[in-house]
Amino acid sequence: MKRLFLHVFLGFIILISFVYLALQSISEMTMHGESILVPDLRSFSISEVEDTLTTLKLRFSVVDSGAYNADYPRGSVIDHLPKHNSRVKQDRELYLTVNPKNISLISLPNYTDHSSRQYISELKAKGFRIGKFIYKRDEHVNVVLGVRYLGEVVKINDKLEKATKLDLVLGNGRGMQMEMPNLISVSFSHISSRLQNLALNKGDFYYDASVVDTMNAFVYKQSPIEGTENIDLGVFVDLWFTEDSSKLVEDMLELMRQDSLKARLDSILND
Repeated sequence: MKRLFLHVFLGFIILISFVYLALQSISEMTMHGESILVPDLRSFSISEVEDTLTTLKLRFSVVDSGAYNADYPRGSVIDHLPKHNSRVKQDRELYLTVNPKNISLISLPNYTDHSSRQYISELKAKGFRIGKFIYKRDEHVNVVLGVRYLGEVVKINDKLEKATKLDLVLGNGRGMQMEMPNLISVSFSHISSRLQNLALNKGDFYYDASVVDTMNAFVYKQSPIEGTENIDLGVFVDLWFTEDSSKLVEDMLELMRQDSLKARLDSILND
């Protein structure tokens, strides 16, 4: 009797499993037959969006004109919902946020007797972007001496478009130098502000094969390397980014090996 009950129970389990797998298979087939992968529409003009979504049998509407984003053309899409790579059904409506076509003009604020950190905060608050630092010989260090745009001098109260990238002319404290700081493990999203705070310029950025989303990447290599002495203010720093955390371990081991070799060499020279 027990054996019969066991056989019936096992048969019931097998039947339930078969029905579940069959339903899953049908569900997946239905999804693949009806769902549409949302494309990345960022930077598309409205006419390009219309052509693309008409082909995919999707609809759209513009729901917002966002704050001006200098990374995208005027009048182009800067965001949308659902996001790209989402799956939606045919005839689904997408909601677009578009970059404004008209940009307000803003007066350049007074920089007299301002430190670079103070003036950068003021420029960002007004919607300007920060370009590079140009250091000139002056007795004061990191005091703003002038502003340039595309190599041309910009005067106080000159009108500029919002999101304009401005270069700052700063005093170098009569040739003041520094030791290169450690930037290893700093995230991509924070590296610009870190360089600005350290009076350093952004050089070339490199990304290894592991980087899928730059916002998740972090520095694993830098040039000049940490500890390099007599670095001029405003030096351009090249950085290498990865999403592979194991590269941080490799970098630490390499630094330890270098420190060990340096210690041995110092010991030999001092004997």
